[in-house]
Amino acid sequence: MVVRSGDTLWSIAARNLPAGSTRAAVAAAWPRWYAANRAVIGSDPDHLRPGQRLVAP
Repeated sequence: MVVRSGDTLWSIAARNLPAGSTRAAVAAAWPRWYAANRAVIGSDPDHLRPGQRLVAP
């Protein structure tokens, strides 16, 4: 998936969970996205850049 302007790991995780997933499910999922993509994202999970290519955990 390619990061778009305004994306956050939270929003990416939410989009990739089943519709109606709870906030708790998203809260558990976004750190997995970060762990799987730390080499691309860097040390700050809040700093995504448009165009980065992330892989699903």
